[in-house]
Amino acid sequence: MPRKPAVHDVVTLDELMIPHDVADVLGISARTLANWRSLSMGPDYVKVGGRVRYRVSSVNNWVARQEHKSAV
Repeated sequence: MPRKPAVHDVVTLDELMIPHDVADVLGISARTLANWRSLSMGPDYVKVGGRVRYRVSSVNNWVARQEHKSAV
């Protein structure tokens, strides 16, 4: 009989950040981050009980995608 998967086998969580903290890290206002959310421009986010949260890994991945090579 196959074993039932443990919760940690199904969902991998990393630290969640509130929008204000993400905005501080990115050097932007929380309002700008909210605008980016509405325009699907910023980091991926999750809603937990109606509240917006950002996974640290999502913010890191988004920042990495913003990197551009210089034209030197």
